[in-house]
Amino acid sequence: MKKYYIILGFLAFTLLSSFSFSELSKGHFSIKGDISGFEDNTKVMLLNAETNTVLDTAFVKTNRFEFSGEATSEPQNFVVYIPVENNMKYTYLFIADEDVTVEGSIDDFPNNLTVKGSVHHNLKAAYDKRVAEYDTELNTYKTKVLEMQQQKQWNDSLQREYLGEKGILKKIVAKKTADEKQFIADNSDTFYGLQILYYKKADYKDKELKRVFSKFSKTLQNTKNGIAIQAFLDHPEIKKGDQFVDFDALSKDGSTKKLSEQFDGKNYVLLDFSTPTCPNSVKAVPMLQNLNEKYSESLNIVTFYTEDKLEHFNYFSNPETSPWDFMWTKEGTEGFPYFRYRVNSTPTYYLFSPNGKLIEKWSGFQQGYCDDTQSKIENLIGIK
Repeated sequence: MKKYYIILGFLAFTLLSSFSFSELSKGHFSIKGDISGFEDNTKVMLLNAETNTVLDTAFVKTNRFEFSGEATSEPQNFVVYIPVENNMKYTYLFIADEDVTVEGSIDDFPNNLTVKGSVHHNLKAAYDKRVAEYDTELNTYKTKVLEMQQQKQWNDSLQREYLGEKGILKKIVAKKTADEKQFIADNSDTFYGLQILYYKKADYKDKELKRVFSKFSKTLQNTKNGIAIQAFLDHPEIKKGDQFVDFDALSKDGSTKKLSEQFDGKNYVLLDFSTPTCPNSVKAVPMLQNLNEKYSESLNIVTFYTEDKLEHFNYFSNPETSPWDFMWTKEGTEGFPYFRYRVNSTPTYYLFSPNGKLIEKWSGFQQGYCDDTQSKIENLIGIK
């Protein structure tokens, strides 16, 4: 929950608004690194985590490197990225026009480095620490479930115990969600509190989301994350049993097509919102290839590319590797399909019945675990 194939990152949401970012105080940031374990002249890059563009490049000299650039009082998400042989080292920063130091060793990547000088990043670090225990616990139980399945020990009783509505995993997720909501409530006067609300907005009912969002100042509501949350609220959720919402988009050959053309009354339709800058979207491609080869007579796949770069669309929709249908709009994350289908992360899947009714929707790609995505799709369309 991004790269040009290198990096996990945040979902880009660069929205236009009537809010003038020139109203934010302008200044500069600096990042000084003092990290042991790298050879001199090792290349270090600073990336914009939302666009994956390289903002600055430095080289290690006696454990040190430095970045600088223009900034405003609104913090941004950055990635310090260090490619090393057969590996990579990266860490995320959430800073504004501040002077920041990053200290530690090569073994402290990505989450155990010491960052000083930013009140915004301090809040991010507090949040990361708050949720880390839940993530560790979830991964431990998922691994345990997978081992039992592989060893043929799995049965209906264990299914209920671990994966049922009152199962162990659901309880952990519920506790994590509650803690995240409390963090947001406790930090409704901060940029980072708003960012977490943006990423977790799908965990709220609309009425609750409106109430929580209203607690933020007008200044924060008019930032790109605030505008995105409002756009989310302005487009009602498509629920199970609802009919698909049609839209026009560009196809592989450049012509305009409708989503409704995918529905022939015979085949299920899997609508996949993805982008090649998302590692999990890329990991999901072999699964889509497999589904397309095995079930082309019962399942139509259409991938909607969520961003706005034609060269990325052409690469992602290569017919030699991805022969199913692709669609996109030049508006990308600001376009109607993205908002109307409430895409909150990539990949996001909507599975529709042959008559266009929503069967299930979910975000994320899993492979090999108990919640394996291909198995889920096969079960939903009655293959297994």
